Amino acid sequence: MLPRPLFIENPEHDRYVSLVPDGDIEEILSKQRTKTITLLSSVSEESARKAYAPGKWTLKEVIGHMTDSERVMSYRMLAIARNESAPLPAMDQDQYVSAANFNKLSWEQLLAGLDTVRSNTLSLISTIDDTAWVRNGTVMNSTVSVGTIAYGIAGHELHHMKVISDKYL
Repeated sequence: MLPRPLFIENPEHDRYVSLVPDGDIEEILSKQRTKTITLLSSVSEESARKAYAPGKWTLKEVIGHMTDSERVMSYRMLAIARNESAPLPAMDQDQYVSAANFNKLSWEQLLAGLDTVRSNTLSLISTIDDTAWVRNGTVMNSTVSVGTIAYGIAGHELHHMKVISDKYL
C-alpha cells in the first residue's frame, strides 16, 4: 500500500488532497471509478449538454475536463516517478475545454474516456515503488511528489463530483 503524503509541498495541492479519505489510494481510485461511472451513466444526453448557469461549463465539458486533467496529472506522475528533472508545464483548463469541443462528443464516448483514463491511472500507479512514490519534481514552478499527485487525482474527482451532485443532478 502506497502511503498518504505526510507533507503537501504546495497549499494549492492540499485543496484536493485534503478531500481524500485515508486508505489505499489504488482502492480509493478504483471505487471512485465505479461510483462515478455508475452515477453518470443514468444522465441523459440532453441533460449532459446543459450548464447549470450562463457562462458555466456543460456537464459534458466538466467530464471532459476531469478526463483531460487526469491525463495531465498521470503524465506528471509518470514523468516524476521516472526521475524527470525538467520542470513540467501548467495546464490552462479553460483553453483545454474550449479547444476540445466536448459538446460534440456523445455522452457515452465521454464516459468511456473517463473510465479508460482511470484504468490507465491505476495501471501506472501499480508500477510505482516506494522510492518513486515520494520522489519530487517540479510542476508549474512548484515542488510536488508523485504521491501528492495521485491523491490530487482522487481529490480533483471528489471536488467535481460534489459540484455535479449539487448543481447538475
